[in-house]
Amino acid sequence: MSGGRGPQNSAPEPLAGGPGGDLVLVADVHIGAGDPELPEFCAFLRERAADTAELVLLGDIFALWLGAPKYTAPHHRAVLDACRALRAAGVRVVFVEGNREFLVKGWEGDAFDEVVADRAAEPWGGRRWYLAHGDLINTDDAGAAAFRRVVRSRPVAALARALPAAAGLALARRVERGLRHRNLRHKTSIPERRFAHYAGWFAERGFDAGAIGHIHVEMRLDFAGGRALFVLPDWRSTHRYLRIPRQGEPEFRAWGAPRPVAPAIVDVREADGTAELRLDAAAGDAAPGTALAVTSGHGPEARFGTLLSRDAADPRRVVVRLEDGAPLQVGDRVTFARASGASGASPDGRAPAGTPPAGTTPAGMPPAPPPPPGRS
Repeated sequence: MSGGRGPQNSAPEPLAGGPGGDLVLVADVHIGAGDPELPEFCAFLRERAADTAELVLLGDIFALWLGAPKYTAPHHRAVLDACRALRAAGVRVVFVEGNREFLVKGWEGDAFDEVVADRAAEPWGGRRWYLAHGDLINTDDAGAAAFRRVVRSRPVAALARALPAAAGLALARRVERGLRHRNLRHKTSIPERRFAHYAGWFAERGFDAGAIGHIHVEMRLDFAGGRALFVLPDWRSTHRYLRIPRQGEPEFRAWGAPRPVAPAIVDVREADGTAELRLDAAAGDAAPGTALAVTSGHGPEARFGTLLSRDAADPRRVVVRLEDGAPLQVGDRVTFARASGASGASPDGRAPAGTPPAGTTPAGMPPAPPPPPGRS
């Protein structure tokens, strides 16, 4: 790999390990006001006091957070309290800002040991790790880099601090609503070369492993020279996280009781209400005409539709028809109405083919759930 601008900042600080326990990474919870996932996530955090030396929140923990106390709502404060309790128990807590969190540095030394845009980790489990949210992994997406520079600039920070809370939140929510529609052509597939470039970039800087979130698709990618990249799934849809022991191999784990995890989109071509999809897992025994729902991992909103066809040679490829809604992108999850006789979740928490979300029936999908209070 040649030099040049890397996907993330090039001079992160080292992460020093504490005594005992593992390094735990979690990403993309997208908690909003009145969110039913809030007590679940806080319970997950509390349990880490027993088995974790370092916890890294790898970005987009919140649907939106403008960091400053006047913008910090009860759902933010609940997570902050859980992080304070972890620190009191001796767990080191690091917050890596995602593309929905800003001005968080002020909580350093309070709820978090450190707040960073990206960071390096000292050797852990036999590897030297590079950790980042991952929103800049695609170096072809100049718009994402420009957006990040602008929203994290000093003038924007000064504006956010000066605005009354209601006005600042209204402006931020408008930006948040636009995120899903921004630079769509960079969000419809995951070319392998992006990951290879990223792995080469961090290898040039002395790292032999990396971990990111943002994409919402669970992956482990191995490259020449023993390099490895771990892509975390969104915790909101999966309740899965990455555990890195001091000795042994990193492992994706499910938290809590087994729960269905629907296949994620890794490639999409959508036009006129019809979408050609490639999923990260087979569509199971779903037949043409099967009802389905697509959710984004950013909240409870869903698009509903019908399976039109599936590729006999590759069960991960399907064609669907959908009602109007937000454009599909990589990381969205497709749930098919349960086929007769389908079994429960597998031991690792992943869904068998044809497992619908909670509240659905074999006859098809339910009406879309309303957003939690305070969500747009």
